[in-house]
Amino acid sequence: MDLVKVGQVGPPRGLKGEVLVRPFTDYPAERFQVGATLTTAAGEEWTVASYREIKNRYCLTFSHINTREDAESIRGSELFAPETSREDEYAAAQLAGLEVLSPEGETLGECSGLEMGGFQDRLQVTTAAGQLVEVPFVKALVTGIDLENGVITVDAPEGLF
Repeated sequence: MDLVKVGQVGPPRGLKGEVLVRPFTDYPAERFQVGATLTTAAGEEWTVASYREIKNRYCLTFSHINTREDAESIRGSELFAPETSREDEYAAAQLAGLEVLSPEGETLGECSGLEMGGFQDRLQVTTAAGQLVEVPFVKALVTGIDLENGVITVDAPEGLF
């Protein structure tokens, strides 16, 4: 089972072990729901005891954390959960190594990864010449992904490649 980073523990909030969590997921309410099990980088499994959202910030408690001191001791911990996929969502590992083609079938390069950005994700394509090209990961440019055949179709504007 592949795990993906879904959050990082921030500072404590209050006296009873609540912490702020910086999300690395588009679905914090699902990932951080009460009863969810999150795994740390050290392999420990933590159960979410409470979840609430305050002004776009996510506050959690874990079943084994009951004091502010305990909460301070886990500050900075990275949280992981099993990878899930939704229709039209892809993990970087699924895309890496796929051939990148133009709509006409011309080889543009090979997908070398997916750079997650604050405002926009970018498909990383390595050309035959070894040049790294970052393509905004939007439907207007990345027009097709065929995992079965190992192909990503990119309708790049002139000059990008």
